Amino acid sequence: MLPTKTMRATSGLFHSTATMKGDDVSVKRASTEVESDASVSKKPKIEDEDDTSMEEESDSDNEGLWSVDAEDDDDGVRSPTINYSNLQDPEPEWDKDSYDGYELEFDPDGREGFSSDKAYAEFRDYKTKAFENRGFLEDPFRSIYPIRDLDDLWTTTTKRQYLTDIASLCVKKLNEEKGMSVEVISIVRGNLKPGGGWKLYITFMAREYPDGPLVEYQAKAVDYAGHKIPPFPILCRPASSIS
Repeated sequence: MLPTKTMRATSGLFHSTATMKGDDVSVKRASTEVESDASVSKKPKIEDEDDTSMEEESDSDNEGLWSVDAEDDDDGVRSPTINYSNLQDPEPEWDKDSYDGYELEFDPDGREGFSSDKAYAEFRDYKTKAFENRGFLEDPFRSIYPIRDLDDLWTTTTKRQYLTDIASLCVKKLNEEKGMSVEVISIVRGNLKPGGGWKLYITFMAREYPDGPLVEYQAKAVDYAGHKIPPFPILCRPASSIS
């Protein structure tokens, strides 16, 4: 459970949380389809985070990030913001996880922004867990939010069916590339990173051959507003393949 106050921001697919401020939106682009987090660096470790190929996002280790209800005030309380820096992303490369080659680092002085060791430990534990799950766990620090109420309508179909269609697109690509016969059986959950080209992180149950056992799989894709560009599969893999 994420130790944060109720978050609220809506986009037909999801209900999440954030105070949006135009001046806080960063649109600095770097490498293809990478996630945003100022505390993530390219291996090997480097001192200057501006030299990383990760998209920049205002995401310092500050306890104010846990509260999304507070506005900026004289005490410097800060609210997290939705980063739409993935607008107009180039076409991603198939089977390339944008988290590969990156590691999570914490500011040695990050503890100073927290009221207690417990609060800082909870912050680090959750952020580490979210990073290790590579987008398939809710991660407000990278503007990745859960898609809720899967049986509710999304345009002309339910969110569950929409996610099934996207997962099936990724499975089709996997089967074509690797000569497999994976089949989507049911959706477990889905996350979304909003933007003009929003990224979808889908966890689902699958069978790798007819009448085979159920296996948990992950699929990642990008879809586009207005549907002028078809959705694009990014990767599809067994969840157990992530170490």
